[in-house]
Amino acid sequence: MKGMKYLSLILVCLAAPMLGALDFQIPEVLDLSGFGSLPGDLTNAQLPGKSPQMGSLYGRVPRSDIVLESATADIEVPASGTVIYVQADAPVKTIFSFPLGGALAILHPESYVSLISGLDAERALESAERRQSAAQSELVVKKGETLPGGNGSGVYPLNDFGLRLFDAKSSLWVNPIFLASWIHDRTPPVIRSARLARSDGSGTAFIDLSGVPAKDRKITCPQGSYRLYLDALDIIIPGSPMYSAPYRILAVLDGKSVVDSSLMAAKSTEAGLSFLENPAPSRETLAADGSYSVGQIVLARGEHDLQLQVSDYAGNTSTLKVFVIVR
Repeated sequence: MKGMKYLSLILVCLAAPMLGALDFQIPEVLDLSGFGSLPGDLTNAQLPGKSPQMGSLYGRVPRSDIVLESATADIEVPASGTVIYVQADAPVKTIFSFPLGGALAILHPESYVSLISGLDAERALESAERRQSAAQSELVVKKGETLPGGNGSGVYPLNDFGLRLFDAKSSLWVNPIFLASWIHDRTPPVIRSARLARSDGSGTAFIDLSGVPAKDRKITCPQGSYRLYLDALDIIIPGSPMYSAPYRILAVLDGKSVVDSSLMAAKSTEAGLSFLENPAPSRETLAADGSYSVGQIVLARGEHDLQLQVSDYAGNTSTLKVFVIVR
């Protein structure tokens, strides 16, 4: 427990310089998921009020947003700022509706921009304009004000909203999950499987978790350089079918850290988004099976202990230990 608290403190310290003095609070909602996970895995067509899965329409690429399921048809503004962009949903609900639906982009201090989607943007704009004083030259929204939902706007089901946070100074899409102080997450991430793939594409060593006791987890592979792929998820709200990608992934080989990746943010480049320090575009982060490419490991001949540690932002950690025989 003490180690988990220290990890949580470290992550808070890392996040603080990135966000500066930004006063940003994710509103308290029924459910929350998103950053780094796949669009098609965030909804379930069998759940009441949920739309069909979106992965086949919008591709298997990691999300740079989080999805908020509200108890009402509106959502609170997470931070005060100036409205710099408005997008209205398509006038006819079809498969060609804008993915974001109705949306507002809000400029905050220190060049942060939030993008709230799934809105009835025209009603939100009208409401903000009614509150605007005659002396104001810009359209300002205040933290805690409510924005009306779009009744299932864009790819977002009824009462669901998308939220993105962009650091314009550093060209980063920031993971806003640590800006929800109301979350009490005590559930560790789930490691479903892991594999080592030869960097030259000549072979793969699977680390299979299904029914294998920890003491018997071992793989045999030739020496060489390997790319580590991990299939893991983090359920933030207990009992939810929605999830995010794990926050931090650490690989320790024979007591030495060889991979330390974080989903604190995604770098924005001309080629697209870069997650987990993979090259842009963002689809390069994922293998065909949906696992994350988390880093490179060099294995020399001999016997090795490999430990994978997957943590969420609250500091909950899951560990997978594997005995590796390299020939």
